[in-house]
Amino acid sequence: MRLILTLAAVLASTPAAARQAEPPPAVKNAEACLRQNAADAVQASTGAADAAAFLMDYLCAGPVETAARHARSTNTLTMLREMQQGVDVAPEDDWLTGAVVDPVTGELELKAAKDPAAQGGLMAMQMMSSFFGGGQNADPRPIALRELAGRLVQEVRARP
Repeated sequence: MRLILTLAAVLASTPAAARQAEPPPAVKNAEACLRQNAADAVQASTGAADAAAFLMDYLCAGPVETAARHARSTNTLTMLREMQQGVDVAPEDDWLTGAVVDPVTGELELKAAKDPAAQGGLMAMQMMSSFFGGGQNADPRPIALRELAGRLVQEVRARP
């Protein structure tokens, strides 16, 4: 139970540095897709909400999912590193050594985690990250992308 509470607390606090950093290519690609397809979404839809949903859910579904994966992987890696702080781990047993989030695909890459137990632990952490990251009713897509889609649709609809 204490582990679950610790995970919830870690996931609730996003580091300030992560919020201020330059967006990774996964996010930039999603933003570019939204910008390129906003006019098509407005043309194919009857209202602003429909256009934004069509833009996010269909026209740019792949890039938006990649950006969401990047966010989930980043949160998972941050959580794992914070959980490991203060724990004595021998260098040969530290499966987080060299762990990175691929900036383009959003995949969490564990260079040192060769053994199946470590991979299984990672999968469990990723599932917990998704669960504690907003629950089953939360929209998994990054808020910034949803906001951008809405603004772009409004801009296109306001054009003469």
